Amino acid sequence: MKINIRLSSRGETRSIIYRISFGTYEVHPDGKKYRQLDYSTGLSVKLKDWNPAKRITKNDSYKNGQISRGVARVEEIGSKLASENNLTLKNLREALSTDEGLIEIFNKNREIVVEKDYIPPFRFIEDYISKSNLTTGTKKDLNNTLNHLKDFDAYRGKTASWKSMGYEYYLDLVNYLKTVGKKGSTIDKIVKNLKTFLTQADLTDNLVVNQDFKKKVSGRSLFAKINKEEAEHVYLNEDEIRLITNTKLDDRLAEIRDLFLIGCWTGLRISDLSRLKSENIKDGLVSIRTQKTREGVVVPVTDELQAVLDKYPERLPKIPTDQYYNRQLKDVCRLSGLDEPVMAEVKKGKMTVIAPVPKWQLVTSHTARRSFATNLYRRGIPSTQLMFLTGHRTEDAFLKYIKVSKEDNAKDVAKKLKKIG
Repeated sequence: MKINIRLSSRGETRSIIYRISFGTYEVHPDGKKYRQLDYSTGLSVKLKDWNPAKRITKNDSYKNGQISRGVARVEEIGSKLASENNLTLKNLREALSTDEGLIEIFNKNREIVVEKDYIPPFRFIEDYISKSNLTTGTKKDLNNTLNHLKDFDAYRGKTASWKSMGYEYYLDLVNYLKTVGKKGSTIDKIVKNLKTFLTQADLTDNLVVNQDFKKKVSGRSLFAKINKEEAEHVYLNEDEIRLITNTKLDDRLAEIRDLFLIGCWTGLRISDLSRLKSENIKDGLVSIRTQKTREGVVVPVTDELQAVLDKYPERLPKIPTDQYYNRQLKDVCRLSGLDEPVMAEVKKGKMTVIAPVPKWQLVTSHTARRSFATNLYRRGIPSTQLMFLTGHRTEDAFLKYIKVSKEDNAKDVAKKLKKIG
């Protein structure tokens, strides 16, 4: 095990961090990518007081003692896990965050003294979520972000304040979320929600909020998205949907298949599909107010959709739990022969690797909505019209659903050129 003592990357005062490596890696198409674990000591130092050659402070013997004792304790923990054949990133992270020795060394149980009228970030955020006029789904999403922020504080041994939640905080938060295995889309959502919290706090007269979240450099926000492309976000083209339609299945899987097909031809989220009733379908149109955004959407009933609806004149099949639905849906797609290999993150023993997996393994309830948007877009329907069908409020948000490959795009253009010619 190698422990590199380093400082965080921004600010006049910087956090002291242990960067720990022990040979764990992911396998990518272009070679191995080694993974490291960052452990925040909770200590900080002014850059001018740091000795980069010796990796200690220049004049704080007590803090240097903490750094040395902490390194020794981390090595003890790693050696114990290795002797038990349990030395993984996950196990080491959990052991470091709960070890009483490290908590004592870095005084991570210390109480934080705050001003009398000061509203701590987490208490403010909890009040904002509980009192705001938001949908249940949005509140759940915001609470998930709040829990991640609390876990981040526990991990680094610091209590966040409005003044400290600046660019350095953002960088350390993103690095922490990557360390604990969060995907790019999840990290971007957490950053987006964090900016919402900071914006709301900034509107409050008695709170002084760090303004970094508003700043831009070369037109790009300091609190920028990490822009990680997720290969596992797949869609099904119309040929694949027809393949599923024509597959013979038992009654249980046939109902799961039919619910998925309705999603493919309406673009409705599973939360709206579960609320769809016969009165929502009239005069060749499906009309419903979406649960997530409370926007009303109206979708035409295609021949493909009508063929599925005709099977259920009284009511649609009851939607089970999302987890059960997604498990059964994968069986439907497997039996339908959706075996095309797709590059995605998969677990292999103790490692996460990028490897080809059969497409059926990546299909979820949301694949139907993505397929609906992509297939109609490929038919040449403008995004501005499709947004009325999907209920998206901005074109940027809508275009994230479009998963046309360069090859499919070239084929679509070729078809249009033939028509023009």
